[in-house]
Amino acid sequence: MAAWKCRSIFHFILPCTNVERSMAFYAHFGFVVKKDNRDVVWPDFVGENFGMIPGAQGKAVQLVLPHDDDLQTRIDLIEWLRPKWRDSNLDRPPEDRIPRVMALLTENVAAAAEALQASGLQPTAPMRGPDPAIGLQGVICFPDPDGHIVELIEYFPGQLGSRTDSLPKRS
Repeated sequence: MAAWKCRSIFHFILPCTNVERSMAFYAHFGFVVKKDNRDVVWPDFVGENFGMIPGAQGKAVQLVLPHDDDLQTRIDLIEWLRPKWRDSNLDRPPEDRIPRVMALLTENVAAAAEALQASGLQPTAPMRGPDPAIGLQGVICFPDPDGHIVELIEYFPGQLGSRTDSLPKRS
């Protein structure tokens, strides 16, 4: 048996060009600030750990869903100040863009879609579903201000994940 193990995903970083604007966007989905590091000056090793320049700096906040426990996965929004972050997808035509997607398991995705659109958010496409063949109650995606995609997905009761066994396979 190994002397160590990974317990869970703790946080993942979403780069953004304006942390306050991104915080407002994610608040639409119920995220709240767990830790505010917008005024922290990071030690040199932070940039080195990430394979960046020593002394890399950013304004950061960790967001959580308020109804989950302390070990839930956090979103760490970082507006990189040094060096400045620029989304490389912006230089590519849409057919060559690779999305960065965060899927949120959602209760009553149809109501969520209606409320989010009423608040002014524009989905990438109309809500899809239900689709009993793959077990999907509904799915809809919203782009954040920097092009990250937030996918709201709901499965039929008792199912977690899409049924893919009957889908065609690449040979």
